[in-house]
Amino acid sequence: MMPSDVLAQLLAQHKELRALMDRCEAMASPLADDDTMALDLTREVTRLRLALAAHNQLEETVLRPALSAADSFGEVRIDQMVDHHVAEHDTLRGQLDRLRVGDLRVTIASLRRHLEHEERTFLSPRVLRDDVVTVEGAG
Repeated sequence: MMPSDVLAQLLAQHKELRALMDRCEAMASPLADDDTMALDLTREVTRLRLALAAHNQLEETVLRPALSAADSFGEVRIDQMVDHHVAEHDTLRGQLDRLRVGDLRVTIASLRRHLEHEERTFLSPRVLRDDVVTVEGAG
């Protein structure tokens, strides 16, 4: 799979995750932080959890080879992903198991920051590019 294909596929999943988070937040908006999630919200959170698990599985499968091929900093980026990033995936998955609305709000905010971080560091056209010419730091 070409790096641009990896980028497009993972960013499409980010879009889907954001839509699911938006739905969860909309359903939770009239509720207090200490409320327990109602069945319909719990189902939507389950959809979010499953989509996040699928995203993380794909990311952990296809991102490593794409980063390895990306440029001379690929291995450093992979080390960062493995050491911090995958552990954060596990934390986020566990947080989505909580049943209080306030916990859900905190988790969604964390997940949004996580996706933004991915897009700044790994899921960027500057990093995942089909050409093999490294343009940053050249000169």
